[in-house]
Amino acid sequence: MKKALVILIILTLLFGGCQTKREVKESNTFHKLIPNFQYFQMIDRNNGWAIGENMGENKVFITNDGGTTWVTALTSAIGDIREWFFMDSDHAWILYSNETLYKTEDRGKNWDADEVPFGMGKLFFINSGGEYQGWALKEYGPASGNVPVDVYKLINNKWTLIHEGELPNSTSASPNPLPYEGEKKSFVFLPDVKTGFITVERCEPGKSSLYMTTDGRYTWNKKIIPLLSRFDEEYISVYSLKLVDGEIIWPISAFDDVRGDFEEVFLVSKDNGNSWKEKASFVSKNSPREVYVVDEENWYVLFEDELFKTNNGGNTWEKLNIPQGTFQIQFIDNKTVWALASTSGGTNLFYSENGGYTWDKKF
Repeated sequence: MKKALVILIILTLLFGGCQTKREVKESNTFHKLIPNFQYFQMIDRNNGWAIGENMGENKVFITNDGGTTWVTALTSAIGDIREWFFMDSDHAWILYSNETLYKTEDRGKNWDADEVPFGMGKLFFINSGGEYQGWALKEYGPASGNVPVDVYKLINNKWTLIHEGELPNSTSASPNPLPYEGEKKSFVFLPDVKTGFITVERCEPGKSSLYMTTDGRYTWNKKIIPLLSRFDEEYISVYSLKLVDGEIIWPISAFDDVRGDFEEVFLVSKDNGNSWKEKASFVSKNSPREVYVVDEENWYVLFEDELFKTNNGGNTWEKLNIPQGTFQIQFIDNKTVWALASTSGGTNLFYSENGGYTWDKKF
């Protein structure tokens, strides 16, 4: 009897170690936390996700009361959180440094752990007809600066390499490879699951660029945008593209070292990225921390302790007062907004119901 039990234990350990997927069940009890957040994303007025630190460890947090109360949603994972993607209040993906990708479909109650061929990079998922399409932009080094990248696609529940990027010696197994040079700032796909974009920021005048695919993954080409030629002598910072009402809006910021100012330019495409026009612009003395496009008319530009707002597509701009130390803004609509601010002891979260004119502290 003892021998049979020992054999059973050995077999369990052997076969259990061969699995690449496992289910992790979490017991979440809401309680008051004062976490140190690095990122948060509200899905609606009540539900949201966050990445932060608690007791010296990276954690995933959720809220269901508009950000007043937070609970840890994934407590058993090991390693550092390298990337995340929050689709809605139920679905989320969390990538850890040990090349484990966790997925939940029930607001963090249960997680599936999947061993993947990447430990850092960018994730993007789309719900297409009830089926989840997924891509990963694998990075082979620090998130900033020059770094080789590859593209993976989730095919039949398996992550498959579909595009090999350029290496430092300019060799690659893919035609028209994604460049080694430059920081890859954003990685997005349109609902057609064929059209995708990667924005590349370089520390050389006029060299920042946009790469585009129209076959969903395999082929990436640098998009030639003629109107950017006027920034050939300027340093261009790029921000994430936003699809709103059938248009793609792409904010950039160009620094003129002669004048010593920045020009924030909003590019728009009405044909899925094939052609681009300038929609609006304005000049500032400081570099934006982030640019937020809520819809076709409402945009926000966050500077250090300053927030500028337009509600007419960039025709006029208004300066708003924000909590000191604000480094992230999150909108649900043009009235409902949260602000995440750094403090000497961690972070504070603030809330506004009037588009950022007045703020109440959540924690």
